[in-house]
Amino acid sequence: MKFEKNIKIIIPEKIFFQLQECSRNASPNESCGLIFGDIQELKNEEGYQYIYSAKKFECIKSSKPSPVAFLMDNLEKFNEIFEEAAKKFNLRLISIFHSHPGSAMPSGVDSNYMRMLYDWGDLRFKHQIWTIIDGKKKKLNGFLFLKDGIIQIDVKIQK
Repeated sequence: MKFEKNIKIIIPEKIFFQLQECSRNASPNESCGLIFGDIQELKNEEGYQYIYSAKKFECIKSSKPSPVAFLMDNLEKFNEIFEEAAKKFNLRLISIFHSHPGSAMPSGVDSNYMRMLYDWGDLRFKHQIWTIIDGKKKKLNGFLFLKDGIIQIDVKIQK
C-alpha cells in the first residue's frame, strides 16, 4: 500500500483518548464514530499538502455490534450529528473512525465501503479519511480511497 506524505490528519491528544475510550467501550466488538474538523490545502515545493485537523469526535453505537464489522444506519441520528457539527461548530466531516480488535489496517469489507462511498457522489463522503485503531495496541492509522485505490496517510497525535 502506498504511503502519501502530503496528506495528514492531526488528532489532538484529547480526541485520541476519546477514540480509545470509544473502542474500549465497544470491545470485543468494533467501535465506530465520526471525526469533524477542517481541511487546509497548502502549496509547497512538491505541489500541495492537505492537512485534516480534528476538532470534534462523536462515538456512535454500532447498529449491529460485531467483532468483524460496524454499521451506522440510524440516518436520523446521523443527520442530527452532521447538522450540529456544521451549524453549531462550523465543522465538516473529515474522518470515519472505527476499531479493529487486532489490527489498524483496512479489512476487505472496509475497502469495499471506502470504494462505495468514493463512488457514491455525496460530497460529504468524498475524500474521507478512514481512521482505524487497533483496540489492543492503541495504534491509529489513516487511509484514503482515491480513484487508484487505498493509500495510507500520516497520522499525528498532537499534545
